[in-house]
Amino acid sequence: MHENNTKTFYNAALTIYLCDLSFAFMSKLHLVIFRFFLVAILLSNIHCRNTEDETLATKQETQTELTRITPQDITDIKYTEYVLSDLAQKEVDTWTKFKELSVEVENLKNGNLSFFKDDKTILQALIADIKNEIPESINSSSIIVRLSVLETAMYKFDETINLQSSSKEAIIKDIENLLLAYNNCVYQINKVIERKSQKDYRNLN
Repeated sequence: MHENNTKTFYNAALTIYLCDLSFAFMSKLHLVIFRFFLVAILLSNIHCRNTEDETLATKQETQTELTRITPQDITDIKYTEYVLSDLAQKEVDTWTKFKELSVEVENLKNGNLSFFKDDKTILQALIADIKNEIPESINSSSIIVRLSVLETAMYKFDETINLQSSSKEAIIKDIENLLLAYNNCVYQINKVIERKSQKDYRNLN
């Protein structure tokens, strides 16, 4: 009887031990499986995120390519181009900010739009200085009006070129308006200087 009790106790203890061992094994197995699925989910999310980023980058590159402005695009714009006459060059020689603008216009004609993509405050400062430093010899209402039109064209182009949804056609149209406004301003400067020169000549005679 005592031997049977001992066997029974031994068997019960063995069963409990095996159950505990089995439970521990299953717990570890469950933990491994859980970790595996967790890693799989994380890797899947990372892959999806990378795919989305690549798709977005591709779309952005495609959009950039579609709106890329080349020198040929600008050459195809039809407008009358004027340059400052020799006399006008001398009269506005100290108008440094207008000369800076002339350089940026030349860059624009070569397809370099970087100036208008910079901080808008730089453009605002340039426009303000141009208007504030008009040489006395050409400080007339006709010049001020042309400068106001040029200012509007530059701000409009700055807005369009920095708007991601802008089409290439809209950008080119604003470049055309800016070039027209600039050349009209140059033409008017030449006319004002020419009239002043003729007036000075008549006064001398």
